[in-house]
Amino acid sequence: MGEREINALGFHVGIELEETSSMSLDDDLEEVSMMTKKTPVASSVLAFNNLTYSVNTSKEWRFRGILGRKDTEAVTSTRAKRKMLLNNISGEAREGEILAILGPSGSGKSTLIDALANRISKESLGGSVTLNGETLESGVLKMISAYVMQDDLLYPILTVEETLMFSADFRLPHSLSKGKKMERVQTVIDELGLRNAAKTIIGDEDHRGISGGERRRVSIGANVIRDPILLFLDEPTSGLNSSCAFMVVKVLQRIARSGRIVIMSVHQPSSRVVSLLDQLIFLSLGETVYYGSPFNLSPFLSEYGHCVPENEDTTEFMLDLYRELEDVPGGTRSMVEFNQEWYKKRNHPSNSEYSTTRLDESLKEVIPRGKLIYSDIGLTSFANPFWFDTVVLVKRSLRNSNRMPEGVCFGTLSKRNKGFKN
Repeated sequence: MGEREINALGFHVGIELEETSSMSLDDDLEEVSMMTKKTPVASSVLAFNNLTYSVNTSKEWRFRGILGRKDTEAVTSTRAKRKMLLNNISGEAREGEILAILGPSGSGKSTLIDALANRISKESLGGSVTLNGETLESGVLKMISAYVMQDDLLYPILTVEETLMFSADFRLPHSLSKGKKMERVQTVIDELGLRNAAKTIIGDEDHRGISGGERRRVSIGANVIRDPILLFLDEPTSGLNSSCAFMVVKVLQRIARSGRIVIMSVHQPSSRVVSLLDQLIFLSLGETVYYGSPFNLSPFLSEYGHCVPENEDTTEFMLDLYRELEDVPGGTRSMVEFNQEWYKKRNHPSNSEYSTTRLDESLKEVIPRGKLIYSDIGLTSFANPFWFDTVVLVKRSLRNSNRMPEGVCFGTLSKRNKGFKN
């Protein structure tokens, strides 16, 4: 992190937008790892089998009878056509690991993330998603998971600490004391390696603040504040340089190791990022062309008949290879079929060979606090009543607006004038 200075508002702002050095952040994370490391009481496994999802792309034409006579009935012609977005996708994500979904644009990465996170209607989704062998109801999944979107939607004039504190107020029960919430916020700040930026504003194009990589980590922190079991992320490294992307995934690795299941999509990761991942799923037009460990990717390609050239990145080689196959007759069908046979031949262990427990017993052990308080009746639908959430949202908006009044008055008028001029 570059040096910080105090602005007129009394908050730290970054002179530079450089990411924290690798050595410094790694040291911080190692220390935090020792502080926050916890031994999972029960191992959780999220398994998905034969996920299939398609959308209707049919076109419909309407026309009346001969010469447009009104006495003839309207005739409808429909050409039925469905586009397959996911085709028999199977795999599993285990506690303490990162499962990464890779592929070019349009391969189905975000669709698979949405399917696993229950953001697709069950009526249109085939296959099954289970946790420890039991089907997850949508209400339970909502309570034990968090979804981090690709865009960082943060208030620019709030500090990192304030942003996470408002998230704690919103996501944790209002019955929890302010001190306990602040304690949780400080734990998350350390877990994300944001201690040096805690008093710095988020910033935007008009207000200098934290770096892009730190901003992404704050977005992650706002969602993990309630300590979810499952963490879904849609391309968390998008828009970041190689160094920032590595730091973000390094933090995600720490989060996974602390006893969570992390599932993320990524477009084209560097070799350093891939080294932090535990399991990979390569998608091509909604089908799996490789599923397994990053370390087995090179042997997979060799057996498929495409040895990775010396000094060439294995992941990039794989992506380039099946992009080329997509443009030839037959496409990636041969690779899809080879992956299925190769996976069976490797004798991957099934869920039953892992130390898993009944879902209800597992939840009692791994949901210790916050919004995820377990009871004999079940999981609560909301952390707080509607009126309390409304107060928190209004308070956050007012604090941000009071610190940048030009954004409410002059900034708005300026943008409108620019619109008229254009």
